[in-house]
Amino acid sequence: MIVSRWAARQANQDPNVTAEQLTETANRLLYRQFITRGDPGGGSHFDRIVGNLDYFKDLFASFGFRFIFNDGWGYVGYVSPAAFNNMRVPTQETIVLLCLRLLYNEGAEKGYFVNSTAEILVDEDEIQTVFSSMGSRSLKPGELRAILTTFKRQGLLTFDQTHSLQVAADITIRPTITEAVDESFLARLEAWGGSSTIKDSDGQEEPDSDGAAESDALPETPR
Repeated sequence: MIVSRWAARQANQDPNVTAEQLTETANRLLYRQFITRGDPGGGSHFDRIVGNLDYFKDLFASFGFRFIFNDGWGYVGYVSPAAFNNMRVPTQETIVLLCLRLLYNEGAEKGYFVNSTAEILVDEDEIQTVFSSMGSRSLKPGELRAILTTFKRQGLLTFDQTHSLQVAADITIRPTITEAVDESFLARLEAWGGSSTIKDSDGQEEPDSDGAAESDALPETPR
């Protein structure tokens, strides 16, 4: 394992942690995007970050990320404060992300939290319904499950991956979705929508010829 001078310097200030442990936790967070206190195997990493909070804030700031720490609901993570315009992201993945945020907001407004947590329970059929309402074709069960598996790894939701594709699985949306799909992400989405079309002289919307090559690419998913 390659250990940075930053990690070695921080470990010298904290006798309860080693440079290798700090590096391991940083790598895990980079891979996952969000780590929660209650995740299997995540508790030790969460506690390690809390014990060295300034170090991890500075570390992820050096990568250009906004570091997030929510002790109340027990999660840490990071998001990119700006879109990378040269990135192309699967449109379906971005739309599913928006569906999850909409379903989370709806459940939160009604107080449908799971067991006094900030989590909201939905199922795949509900996600499909919202997805279709946005004018998109319905996703095949395998397509949706693959997207949800990616979001599970990122710490945005959880579900039983052994569940049959023939039956809609229950999906627990975590409050981290509000960090990933925040106002800045929605603003970038709106800006993308505005730049992808222009008005012609009759007031009809036409594709922008300058941006035609990117017309099917939504802003990158927050990472």
